[in-house]
Amino acid sequence: MSDLKKVHVPVIVYVEDNAGDALLLQEALGECGHQTVLTIIEDGAKALRYFEIKASAHEVPPPHCILLDTHLPVVTGIELLRFVRSCPLFNDTPVYIFASKDEYLALLQDTVVSDESFLTKPGVWQDFLALADVLMRSAVAKQEHTIASLDDAKPEVHAEGTLRADFVT
Repeated sequence: MSDLKKVHVPVIVYVEDNAGDALLLQEALGECGHQTVLTIIEDGAKALRYFEIKASAHEVPPPHCILLDTHLPVVTGIELLRFVRSCPLFNDTPVYIFASKDEYLALLQDTVVSDESFLTKPGVWQDFLALADVLMRSAVAKQEHTIASLDDAKPEVHAEGTLRADFVT
C-alpha cells in the first residue's frame, strides 16, 4: 500500500481582457516554478457570474487569490472588487487590482480595500515574474491560514515589493 498525500494546488483567478497579459502571467508562474491553477476570465460579466456562483455554492471553496484589471468589458474591475468585498465568503481572500490613482482614492473612500490591494500593472518580463511571486505568496498564505502580522490581518499584506502602486501611501 503506497502512502499518497493529497496535494492541494492554490487557485488564482485573474480577470483580464488582454490575452497577452494573461499569457505572460501564466508563463511567469511557470518560470518561477509555482504550481498553481491560474483561472483566467476575460470579461467582467463572466467574472461576476463566476464570483456569484462561488458565493452561493457554500461547499465550493473560493480561490486562494484574485487579481483584477480595472478596465474590463461590461462589468469593471472596480464593480467586481465591490462585489467580492461585499461577500463574506471572500473576506480572507487576497484581492489585488490594477487601478489608476483616481480609482484608488475612490475605492479607499468606500473602504472596500486596503492600500495593499493596489498594484502597478507589469510592463516588462521581470515585473511579471515579481507579480507571479506576489500572487503565489498570497495564495499560499491563504491556503495555510497565515496572517502577515498580528497588527494587520488584511490578506493582501503578503504582497510586498516594487509592484506596489506609486500612489499608495
